Amino acid sequence: MQKIARKIATTIVLLLALLLPLTAALPTQMSNFASPAYWGMAHSGGAIADVSNAYWINPSLNPYDSPWSINVNEAFLPGTGIFISELSGHYRFRPGHVITTGLNFENYGTFDQRDIDGTLEGEFTASQYQYFVGYGYRLSDHFSAGAQIVIQGDRIDVSRETYSYLRYGFSYTFGKRENVLAFSGATNGLDNTWRASFSHELEYLPLRMNIDFRWYGDDWNPTSFYDAESGDFVFDTAARYFAEKFTLGFYIKAGENIRIMTGIDLARLNLASNAFGLDTILSGISLGGQYKINQLEISLGLYHYANFTTMTALGISYSGK
Repeated sequence: MQKIARKIATTIVLLLALLLPLTAALPTQMSNFASPAYWGMAHSGGAIADVSNAYWINPSLNPYDSPWSINVNEAFLPGTGIFISELSGHYRFRPGHVITTGLNFENYGTFDQRDIDGTLEGEFTASQYQYFVGYGYRLSDHFSAGAQIVIQGDRIDVSRETYSYLRYGFSYTFGKRENVLAFSGATNGLDNTWRASFSHELEYLPLRMNIDFRWYGDDWNPTSFYDAESGDFVFDTAARYFAEKFTLGFYIKAGENIRIMTGIDLARLNLASNAFGLDTILSGISLGGQYKINQLEISLGLYHYANFTTMTALGISYSGK
């Protein structure tokens, strides 16, 4: 076990050495995927290994029991021209060893282009793509690890910017209810983001509950927790800051071939200062479902944005046997 752990650590160090010369900073947006499960569980699911393409969130969560799989997903915001497309899959070349790869493309639509005086000069488009190649290894029935090299590009009109970074993940399964404790992150050796996740299947209900804590670090400002005039610590401000980092998701076995997903993304709490009425409460709430026919899986995910629209994600997954 120690030799395996040292081998994994050495591999990660080598990957970082390759990535360091390629990029100076992590991109600000790395996690809008087309996966219906991602939207159906409100951006949660960092410790739900049952989802066929969970490796988008955590590279250690792979379908190790299947020889291969392919996923085709599409997500869109009706009436906006914004859509996300995903093509991904895995191949198990040895028991417990898988290779994963995927392409995720975000199209933000078309915008008016104006000069400094506001005169319309034409239109421009904006988009983002993310391509990765990864490796996952199930060391035992309890422990899995994985890493991915990611190339991501942002395009706004004629502007182009490309990033390279490492996405990694670990997961540990334990207990009679197969609890999963997982950790994943992205790094270029200088900047880091990470996600800590825990899932637990209830004893008397066919439901797996998942909770994620996501840390990006770009908004970390401890001085904001103190009153500017008195200097006193403001508990409500601090509690709200950390609460907005949590997502809560549910993966429900509604039948032999049917799964229902739902969740809430507490990051949407920041809308409370806006007068959106009931939509403020509903924002960040999601619903989804999966139906499996032999090796074919059909998925739907819905995620509500306050006073705006609902992200709709559709997907098809096929696994070999």
